[in-house]
Amino acid sequence: MGYTATAGRGTDGAGSTRAELPVQAYLLTYQQRDDLNSAYERLVERCMRERGAPIQPLVHVRPPLKNFLERRYGLTDLEQAERYGYGLPPSGDAPAPPTPPELTDAQRLVFEGTPGDEQPPQGCADWAVQQLGDTARVRETPVAMELQRKSWDVSAKDSRVVAATARWSSCMSALGYHASSPVDTSDRKPADQAAERAQAASEVRCSRSSGVVREWFAVEAAYQDEMIKRNKDALSAERSAAQRVADRARAVLDG
Repeated sequence: MGYTATAGRGTDGAGSTRAELPVQAYLLTYQQRDDLNSAYERLVERCMRERGAPIQPLVHVRPPLKNFLERRYGLTDLEQAERYGYGLPPSGDAPAPPTPPELTDAQRLVFEGTPGDEQPPQGCADWAVQQLGDTARVRETPVAMELQRKSWDVSAKDSRVVAATARWSSCMSALGYHASSPVDTSDRKPADQAAERAQAASEVRCSRSSGVVREWFAVEAAYQDEMIKRNKDALSAERSAAQRVADRARAVLDG
């Protein structure tokens, strides 16, 4: 299936996006994902307590992606690049690794449920998921996620993005760097930290002067508008299901 996009969205002069991509309307927000994790943890703790096997509070796990557009088209934050190179700044919001709680054997039976060939009593972990309706499919909104992957791929091959990427590469070459794309840093990270910071900052400056972020965002947004029209019913149903789960999580936290 072919797509012909007319760019109609953009970014500010600094190269950082001011708007969201259209598909983001069909994805759970960072806050909603965080609410789901918090609600799950609270329900498990409540269930364990009510069944006579109280546990220490679970380690809160934050979603890994706080900003959907962060680095989608390469580096855009000059101050961050100058300080951290290709790395991310330290943050109190960094996701914690999901570690299982330390449980006694008795607690584990309550947490996981009783194994057996017959219908086992439901454990608190599964019970909490059931209360929220938070299945992996609902949370991950697969139709929307596939659309955003496809829109990125097709926009990357669009002649306007290819031209903007070439301008970016020429800018980097003029500064003494060999780099073909702002989104592929795997083969050009210097070992020296000072050199890495200088190179990363050069990438941001070239992104600004070439307009590659602005162009790519606009082109991809236009492709997404077309794809959303073709998948409107599936996306709307998926969003409604995800919103119901997010609402349940919010009710648990507000209760």
